[in-house]
Amino acid sequence: MQNKDWKDQFLDKLAWFIATLASPFYGLYSGYKRVKRKKSYYRGARSNRYNFKYKFNKFMEEKHHFVYAGVAVLVLGIVGFTVAAFMPDSLHNASSVADAKGAQKSESAVVQQSAVAQLQSGEAQGVSDEVAKSEEEVLLDQLIANLDSVSGVAVAGYEIEANNEFVAYFQTREECESVLDALKTRYTDNEEVEYLRTYFQENVEISRKYMPVGQWKSFVDSEQVLEYIIRGTNEQKRHIVEKGENFWVIAKGYGIPVSDLVKANPEIVPERLQIGQQISLVVPRPLISVYTVEYAEYNDEIQYDIEYEDTASMYQGEYRTKVSGEKGERFVEAEVYKVNGLEVGRVIQSEEILDEPTTKVVYRGTKDPPPKKGTGVFAKPTSRGYITSGFGWRWGRQHTGIDIGVAIGTPVTAADGGEVIFSGTKGGYGKCIIIDHGANMKTLYAHNSKLYVRKGDKVFKGQTIAASGNTGRSTGPHLHFEIQKNGVPVNPTGYISY
Repeated sequence: MQNKDWKDQFLDKLAWFIATLASPFYGLYSGYKRVKRKKSYYRGARSNRYNFKYKFNKFMEEKHHFVYAGVAVLVLGIVGFTVAAFMPDSLHNASSVADAKGAQKSESAVVQQSAVAQLQSGEAQGVSDEVAKSEEEVLLDQLIANLDSVSGVAVAGYEIEANNEFVAYFQTREECESVLDALKTRYTDNEEVEYLRTYFQENVEISRKYMPVGQWKSFVDSEQVLEYIIRGTNEQKRHIVEKGENFWVIAKGYGIPVSDLVKANPEIVPERLQIGQQISLVVPRPLISVYTVEYAEYNDEIQYDIEYEDTASMYQGEYRTKVSGEKGERFVEAEVYKVNGLEVGRVIQSEEILDEPTTKVVYRGTKDPPPKKGTGVFAKPTSRGYITSGFGWRWGRQHTGIDIGVAIGTPVTAADGGEVIFSGTKGGYGKCIIIDHGANMKTLYAHNSKLYVRKGDKVFKGQTIAASGNTGRSTGPHLHFEIQKNGVPVNPTGYISY
């Protein structure tokens, strides 16, 4: 049986109300008719028992409040019915909207039944025997896909934009604000730091939007959205560290810069890489960056000045310390500027000198050096140190030199006079220098922290050419030293001894 629409139901209620309101008047009218039929009854006495005017006046005196209220309701009902007759079509079709909603529910039920049948028959795509989606997840996916593709349903929500670019979508404004607050908290959760200002580097806005329901699946988890904003991508690509690997080897294997690998793993110290450790290969490119200004106060070192005294007892290019310099100290108040937790600058607001620095005095040689050509006799490239790895096979491959264990910054000297034919970064050697001594003899000095000579320079035997370090493919601070004869590495211990 088809239900009555709202207009028919309203007319039924109105008729019932009018009949109830008019029933007392109908009773009085019936009494009046009975008096008329009995003309001879109490004609002379004119008894008030059947006197219509008397009864009406008495009723009005006792029940006039109800009468007035009833008349008011009746008038309002008539006015409401008149207005309803001229309502917009959208309101007249309210029953049609309700029918449409019912049809949509029926369609959803059909979709659910279809999804269940598909799940039971094992035909659902993307579900393996080992890792299968739950029945609720399959139903949700099927329902969303059908609603989006068949009926084109769009839902209202709130969108986060950064520089007018879409970032994320949520049902309520509170969810958007919660994600943005969590993003700020990620970089301002250090209770020991006083944050002066915190704001987004981009122009971030929250606006009300309509979006197809099928696109909701990617933005239902606020934690997932937060990580997406921080990384700028949902891509996950990782590498498991194997024996003998470091950041340089891994970066070269994947064809990416070492600097990008460091950015992708800010929580990992490259020198402490462990076998089996997982590192990310995806460089984060945040969609929204958090800019913070921090107040900082600290004691800072003051570098000392250097004065030189010339002496003829030393060769040109040689230096020896006469008076050691001492650094000073100052108390500093500053503002530190950071983007996503990484410092990008600082401005000193005030400083107070606590200890003045002491000037360093250095002897500088002026004597003409010996001839800058090979003598044929090699000297040790460092004045101290010991061999940590010898010449020959090591870890399944040829080690073409010797490793001399020394601290970072130890002076490295030319083993013999000659011409610098290479000075710079050379693959796994790091910062490297190669000297040609003539007679088809060359020496190589690798893993340095600083280089003091350039390609084309003439150097003499014992001249300081570099400072030892730990650059390139290195397992620790040391100097890798090679001697090459006719372009082939030979054992350096046949020419020098440690």
